[in-house]
Amino acid sequence: MAKRIDETVKVTLEKNTLLEKGGAWLLEISIVTEGSVYAKLASITAWSNPSAAKRYLKTIIQENTPRKNIKLSVAKTDENDKPFSFTGELLYKVDAQ
Repeated sequence: MAKRIDETVKVTLEKNTLLEKGGAWLLEISIVTEGSVYAKLASITAWSNPSAAKRYLKTIIQENTPRKNIKLSVAKTDENDKPFSFTGELLYKVDAQ
């Protein structure tokens, strides 16, 4: 019987507003295997809107994990209660190689 180990997907989607008000949405994805020093996948991409970034995230999740999607929750909102930061985490088990 194959040993099963944990893998974790961590996602942040945040509007880049450091220098100016209208910035890009930065999507950061990392997939880490339990007991490994290096990430299985580490990616940072820029998007013009959050829905496009979420569609891309869904394809990455489907290609690299046994799951179909990841739930993102609002991490931060601005003064008008519009979200500008989302986070998500997905835990699952895979067979050890």
